[in-house]
Amino acid sequence: MTPTEPGRLFLALIAGLVLGGAYFGGLYLTVQRLARSSSPKLLLTVSFGVRLLTVLLAFYLLSAWGIWAMMIAMGGFMLARLLWLGMHFVGKKQK
Repeated sequence: MTPTEPGRLFLALIAGLVLGGAYFGGLYLTVQRLARSSSPKLLLTVSFGVRLLTVLLAFYLLSAWGIWAMMIAMGGFMLARLLWLGMHFVGKKQK
């Protein structure tokens, strides 16, 4: 393990958390706007494409740091999903 590797792994975790927050936050905003949209199919398609391409590009760039950085970033991505769900949906009653 090189001296810079723990720093890179920490940055990979932060990157995964930020990517997950942006991805699932974008999904949340998209779903909120579906009822008001004049073209919901287009909104869903464009939103999915932008979110997917952003995440794929970021993970591609992280691949230069190695498999461990990518795995930790993916863990951060999934942790962001759990945090997002916990903040927005746990303990709230359905309408």
